[in-house]
Amino acid sequence: MRIDEIAGQKTAVTHLKNALIKNQIAQAYMLIGEPGMGKKTIATAFAESILCEERKPGEYEHCGSCQSCHQVETGNHPDCIFVTHEKPEVITVDEIREQLVSDVEIKPYQGSRKVYIVPDAEKMNEQAQNALLKTLEDPPEYAVIILLAANADMMLQTILSRSIKLPLSPLPDEVIEDKLIKNYAQPKYRASSIVKFARGNLGRAIEMSENDDFIEDKNLAAEIMKKVVRTESYQWKDWIDELTGDKDKSRLSLFLGLFMDYYRDILMFKSGAGRDKLMFADEGDVIAEEAFEYDFEGLKNCVEAIEDCKAKIRSNVKPSLALENLFITFSRNYSE
Repeated sequence: MRIDEIAGQKTAVTHLKNALIKNQIAQAYMLIGEPGMGKKTIATAFAESILCEERKPGEYEHCGSCQSCHQVETGNHPDCIFVTHEKPEVITVDEIREQLVSDVEIKPYQGSRKVYIVPDAEKMNEQAQNALLKTLEDPPEYAVIILLAANADMMLQTILSRSIKLPLSPLPDEVIEDKLIKNYAQPKYRASSIVKFARGNLGRAIEMSENDDFIEDKNLAAEIMKKVVRTESYQWKDWIDELTGDKDKSRLSLFLGLFMDYYRDILMFKSGAGRDKLMFADEGDVIAEEAFEYDFEGLKNCVEAIEDCKAKIRSNVKPSLALENLFITFSRNYSE
């Protein structure tokens, strides 16, 4: 994708375009935004322009047809390195040393620059961040390091101070809806329903659009949320079996996101928002009723429990057990 084709993110894109035009490319950037906001897309497009063999001085777009551009697009450019990590929740010091700190001492193979892209940068442990910091303090002139972070608060302040920080913003609903209709062949009624749950996140919207059963799943999530706090634990088995039956955990991940959206609606309504602001708009009567049954502390506990459930599943806790404990927390904080 070319930089001009990136939807929204005008501030970040304009900064990177100007850096290319003026040939004032910094040696460290940090793109900040939740998963699905386009961090990797922007970083890749920027890297492709940096390494393009045909880009002329004063231009910012890569040609898309030279050998270098093809190599970046296919993930085979020797001077465009994506730092990977084996464990899902941590980037270790050895991984940073092997893939970045040691490698950066080797001059570019093909051109005048070498680009390192570090997804999930906030997952670097303290030792890994300190190892990276030594490189950031005195990087080779040819090195460009792009950190992709969902939560910059987890980064060392010394790393933040040595990086140009480019926060990404949620996209307007109409931009996402237009993309879904034009680029992903979604009928308008379905795109409109998906947009409510995307929260300005194009990646999340695309993922939901690729789920043919999204509307049915959304309705099931609402049914579970309405009934789980009013039923005994032995009655949860069918829901737990259905949500945890997917071996790659993608179905459960979708539903945890929908549960979060449901509590977000209750919190919004309890805080005075109108029904037109609700994601689960067709459940407005139930949302209004439950806004009186939960207090703010209980809602906070439920939201935190969803995040804790996600973390436990990423750490390979048995999904069915994590989900049952989550439902228990929902019930304990419901005051009917």
